[in-house]
Amino acid sequence: MNKNGFSRCADIYIGRLREEGRYSTAHVYQNALLSFSKFCGVHSVSFRQVTRDRLRRYEQHLYECGLKPNTISTYMRMLRSIYNRGVEAGSAPYVHRLFHEVYTGVDVRQKRALPVVALRRLLYEDPQSDRLRRTQAIAALMFQFCGMSFADL
Repeated sequence: MNKNGFSRCADIYIGRLREEGRYSTAHVYQNALLSFSKFCGVHSVSFRQVTRDRLRRYEQHLYECGLKPNTISTYMRMLRSIYNRGVEAGSAPYVHRLFHEVYTGVDVRQKRALPVVALRRLLYEDPQSDRLRRTQAIAALMFQFCGMSFADL
């Protein structure tokens, strides 16, 4: 691995993920890297630029931009993973608990369930057009099949 920086280490790993067909994971890493690079004001981030203080400020910046805790946590976990790969490769110095002061957990407080009133409205309220009636029928069938795609039938 090239010792010229954090961004280079990330690019190599993202390329490896794409070669393995892990496109969604590569996309998340790429977004985290681009966001952090933009925050740092540089195209290519060095390992030296990844500090506790900068990570705290970056986290605060993400909150101020309106990102949710789980998104921020995902970005931080991606950055931590890249940094740890650099440490393992000998490209970055080991810094004890570098990511300790930023949120890397998963917030489970966010409810994703649709309220019963809204569900009843979607399933049983009379649609205003034939197109909406068809959409309602499809939604009802998918709900009854617990989200199973019609392609899987």
